[in-house]
Amino acid sequence: MSASHGSTSNHCLAHVAWTAIYDRGSEPDVSIDFEVHYLVQQLEDTPKIFGWVSGDEQAVLKEHGIV
Repeated sequence: MSASHGSTSNHCLAHVAWTAIYDRGSEPDVSIDFEVHYLVQQLEDTPKIFGWVSGDEQAVLKEHGIV
């Protein structure tokens, strides 16, 4: 995960990359990389996620025959 700060000190963008491995029984496992970008605001002492941007994960799952 990485984070970059916006124009104000209480907002940032966190980039998260992860890999899902799907066990398809007798067929080979499928490994899919995903990336999500979280919009984060620091309120007092607690960071709060107020939005996110991701690709079309459902389409990727369909493309690989998972759903």
